[in-house]
This record gives sequence, C-alpha cells and structure tokens, in this order.
Amino acid sequence: MSRILTVEQTAEKLQMTAKVVREYLRTGRLPGRKLGKAWRVLESDLDSWISTGQSNRPRPFISARGLLKSYPGRLSSADVIEDKRREVEIEEAKFRPKHVRARRSA
Repeated sequence: MSRILTVEQTAEKLQMTAKVVREYLRTGRLPGRKLGKAWRVLESDLDSWISTGQSNRPRPFISARGLLKSYPGRLSSADVIEDKRREVEIEEAKFRPKHVRARRSA
C-alpha cells in the first residue's frame, strides 16, 4: 500500500516550496487528488512522476484571465480556444429563454 503524502511532505521530497507543489497539482502537472480543501499525493504516483518527469493524467487548465497554461497532447492553442468557445456556447444556451432556444435549433 502506497503512503499518502501532504503538500508539505511532497514539497520536501521534491525539494520545492509548498506553493509550487500546489500550483503543479492545480494545473495537473503533478498527479494528486483534492480531498476537501487539501491536496494529497500517492507516494507511488509521485515516484512514477519523478522517474518519467510527467503526470500520468495531464489535464487542461485555463486561468481566470483566459491564458493557456498547459494542455495535454499536441493540440494547438487555437484548438483549445475553439473547445472553450464551444463549451461557453453550450453553457450560455442553458440560460436562454425557451422560445429563443427553439428558434435557434430549427
């Protein structure tokens, strides 16, 4: 069974600050899980990440200002922006009045 590490324990093992580890976790650069308000890292995942130099589960992250921070795979920033535009359109459609939605789908 692998040990579960706190952010501080992970930072000590990586010889980084806890702030940098939290940023890596938040952006998906480092494998971990958020339990409530606290991040936790499996020691086996951390060892694997150290040996390969990357997370097994990269995920996209767009900052509040809309700047691309990281994105898995070989997608261009234009692809990411197009994906986000589609997501926004879908979310906005949920708040349109029903009669407007019916006209657009026809």
